[in-house]
Amino acid sequence: MKMNLSTRDRGMNKFNSDTYCGSYCGACSIAMYSNTGRADEFVVCLGGVPKEELSCGGCKACDIRSCAREKGIEHCIDCADYPCKSFRTRQTVAKLLPHLHGADAGLKSIKLDGVDHWLDVQKKRWSCPDCGTSFSWYAAECSKCGSSLASKAHKLSGWRKLLCRFMLTMAYRKGMTENKIV
Repeated sequence: MKMNLSTRDRGMNKFNSDTYCGSYCGACSIAMYSNTGRADEFVVCLGGVPKEELSCGGCKACDIRSCAREKGIEHCIDCADYPCKSFRTRQTVAKLLPHLHGADAGLKSIKLDGVDHWLDVQKKRWSCPDCGTSFSWYAAECSKCGSSLASKAHKLSGWRKLLCRFMLTMAYRKGMTENKIV
């Protein structure tokens, strides 16, 4: 089966905000940090990860990529095994990382309305209501106009923030170790 990228994400150097899993990566904290240098609450939570290593080229470059390519699918919902163990594990992590909560609904929207419509809705959802500037999942205020985004952005507070700092740094170190072995 041939994989078809959405029409807006076919460019070689263009950031791909479409995903396999249904999370919207156009609001990715790491991608925004690597492009702007502005750290939101999530990036701050990654304090144990060297700042020069926080970069992202857009989704469909994640750990789900090899599985999707192997199966010839563009989105997890197109897979006969959906929701698989890997997807369910990511949804369990959503209890810690609120930006993952909407993945299942995102996939259903992609299936029902198409990826371009879903991307349009997500782009609007993750743009400042006052000036239209894109913002990250955990941004407290707009980087351009300074408007509060408290009602639109996700929050990492209390125990989530502590677990996030510990678990994400651990996962990063594990990934680095695995990459060195291979």
